[in-house]
Amino acid sequence: MKCLFVYKTASLDITDPMGIMCLIANVKKHGHESDLFLTNLEPNLFKAVADFKPDVIGFSVTSGAEPYYLELIRRLRKHTNFISILGGPHPTFFPEIIDEPEVDIICRGEGDDAIVKLLDTLQADGDISTIPNLWVKKDGQVVKNPIVPLIHDLDSLPFPDRASFLKYYAYAHSSVKHFLAGRGCPYDCTYCFNRKLKKMYREEAGETQYCRLRSVENVVQELEEVRKHYPLKIVYFHDDLFIMNRVWLKQFAEVYSKRVGLPMICYVRANLVNEEVVQSLKKANCVTIAMGVESGNEELRKLVLKRDMSNAKIIEAADLFHKYGISIMTQNMVGLPDETIENAYETIQVNTRVKPAYAWASIFQPYPRTELYHYCIEKGYLDPSHKQHESYQVESPINKGETKREFENLHKFFSLCIEFPSLIPLSRRLIKWPGNILFNLIYRGFKGYTHIFRLKMSSGEIGFFVYLWGIMLYKIRTKLGRTY
Repeated sequence: MKCLFVYKTASLDITDPMGIMCLIANVKKHGHESDLFLTNLEPNLFKAVADFKPDVIGFSVTSGAEPYYLELIRRLRKHTNFISILGGPHPTFFPEIIDEPEVDIICRGEGDDAIVKLLDTLQADGDISTIPNLWVKKDGQVVKNPIVPLIHDLDSLPFPDRASFLKYYAYAHSSVKHFLAGRGCPYDCTYCFNRKLKKMYREEAGETQYCRLRSVENVVQELEEVRKHYPLKIVYFHDDLFIMNRVWLKQFAEVYSKRVGLPMICYVRANLVNEEVVQSLKKANCVTIAMGVESGNEELRKLVLKRDMSNAKIIEAADLFHKYGISIMTQNMVGLPDETIENAYETIQVNTRVKPAYAWASIFQPYPRTELYHYCIEKGYLDPSHKQHESYQVESPINKGETKREFENLHKFFSLCIEFPSLIPLSRRLIKWPGNILFNLIYRGFKGYTHIFRLKMSSGEIGFFVYLWGIMLYKIRTKLGRTY
């Protein structure tokens, strides 16, 4: 059987879609043919799909992107016949999307085994309506199969497939590659999907072990293989929380330093940081960490976001990273429920003490069915009919009028105010202006500079600029009505 994945990249950074890469690898491992097409880099998507002749096309969908993919399926079906299957966060938490005429199947939760069973069953002309984790349309009805426990032995899965990207110059030539050492996060932040996903698996599948790690040997073997076959200068771990197991981390640092040694990037959480953790990261040649501040107001952070840590602890962790020469990217939000503009400037003040190489900020988005979404509805911040925006860099959906404009503009000046605190008084005046393209260019320009030259999160090589060119052409074609 032939299984194709079609995906739109959502960032100006070259970021490997790890979930799809894992699925493609497992599909190939079990004897089926698979490939990936990126809609905003593929010069002629319709022809490419028709030439591949897929039996099944898979789409990984986040909330806010579902209208795009439904329209894409409608257009693709004018050129070729296929079974559509939607997976990812949106179908998992909004399984009713199966009722849309464009959707044949949805996958809830992990899809590694489900997609293989689907292809095996189709090949054998069997009944696909009984496969766990899948909801399937059959005879005018929807068969809703239960989810099964998570895959615990991650070493049993093949390494994520990277060959599917070689047709895209940017991916083939980027020396920053992304990896996953495990799956899951132990925390329950109110704005994140992890809380609801854990609850779903616990209640429906009796799952008690949500967080899982690959063995150190398995991770290092993948790194060695990628370095052997692809350009690799920076190892970027995309795990939600890379340091959740200190014993594993110490072992990893020992092995990695001897067999790989390349500069690496990972995500941490301040309350888990101590000198031993930072020493392990330094031994593994970690050059950059990303660490959530989210809000500089401790009451908002603890009571609204459910992140129980103090400003003092965040600053203490930052000081340790500075002591060992590891760059910091902080992660922040503006436009939170109950937040005032003065609270947002508190976040800026905490960041100036942290001294990050870059202070990333997003505009808060109340993702549907998260705990914080329900809080926004209950407090009257959000209209229940609100349609989720695909981006967290555009608008503040829970604010109105001048306050909305101020949060959206402060997002553009956030990192510059931390880099140059003397700009804070000026920013207080500028955020009252109407939003404009100059604000956006300043924001993106500084972000690009720091990601390439300070954080090493983007390579700055020719592949990166080819990628940006491809994205720009896609946006031009979109405005001219020539997409897909």
